[in-house]
Amino acid sequence: LLTFLFVVTGFVYTFFFRTGAGLEGYVDALYFTVATVTTTGFGDIVLPGIAGKLTAIVTMIIGISLFVRLAQALFRPNKVFFPCPQCGLQRHEADAVHCKACGHLLNIPDEGD
Repeated sequence: LLTFLFVVTGFVYTFFFRTGAGLEGYVDALYFTVATVTTTGFGDIVLPGIAGKLTAIVTMIIGISLFVRLAQALFRPNKVFFPCPQCGLQRHEADAVHCKACGHLLNIPDEGD
């Protein structure tokens, strides 16, 4: 993700923000790239100056990271800690009957009756 952001930022800087002086032009390009990639848009309220844009960039990147983590938690099945006595694999699905790695019969305790 970071490589993609900096490659696109370089492209945007080269073709659109070259007239900006030094670091400020590059930060404008990076701000545009991150705001576009994260689909947050630009809106009417923006933070002033380079520090404001850098703050917005960090916030957007952290927001995307948290969204990815949330998606992983929703779509990746929960696993329980129960070491396999045969091969030592420690994390299994809660309803596993056999070890995924070696096929050994498991007896995972549950919170049921």
